[in-house]
This record gives sequence, C-alpha cells and structure tokens, in this order.
Amino acid sequence: MKQTIHSALQSVGVFCHYCGYRHFVLAVTLASQNPHRLQNICKEIYVPVAELCHAEVANVEKNIRTIRDVMMRNGGDALLAEMTNSPFWNNKAPSPKEVIGIFAEYFADELKKVNPASILEQSEI
Repeated sequence: MKQTIHSALQSVGVFCHYCGYRHFVLAVTLASQNPHRLQNICKEIYVPVAELCHAEVANVEKNIRTIRDVMMRNGGDALLAEMTNSPFWNNKAPSPKEVIGIFAEYFADELKKVNPASILEQSEI
C-alpha cells in the first residue's frame, strides 16, 4: 500500500511544525488536480496557496524551498528515487517545482478529489 503524503514527509523529517508544511501540501494538491499548473507555478500554485494561507507569495516560495531542503538533508533523495523509480536524485537537489511535481504525480489518486480549503481545516496539518 502506498504511503500518504503526510507519512512520506514525516519519513524524511518534515513535520507539521514547519511553516511550509501546509504550503507544500496545498501546492502538491493543486498540482495533482491540474498538472499544467506547474508550467506557471508562481501564478497558478504559489498565489492561490498564499491566498488560502493568508501569506505573502515570496514566503510561500521560501517555505516550500525550506521543506525541500529539510527533506534532502534527511534522506529525501532515497524517497524521490523510490517515487520516480530513478536514482537520478542521488546526486542532485531538485527544484521546488520538481519536488511538487513528483509528489503530485505520486499522490495524484489520493489528492485529486481533495478541496484545497479543506486542508486548512484538518487538525493534523
């Protein structure tokens, strides 16, 4: 059985106390619902996440980079290799856009029907 997005993040040391945790989950949710949003990530992902979280767009982008950095420091390369079936991530840190895209594709079935606003209401996030 495939792990959930939350268990995947926790397995690489990313927990809900990070400001970017909620931002990342929302970004992945939006990207899984429409992968074409990744082509214009600032306008179609960062801006809606900022609006939902009452944050500045620059802070959303910075916080998602922090999530990526924490993930990569704690074995995220192995997780990404597992998710993509490719060892490519062992030598290269992905961009935030790439991480969001990988998670969106991997967890698409779990997230396609999720209302992004409902993520903000969940007590576990």
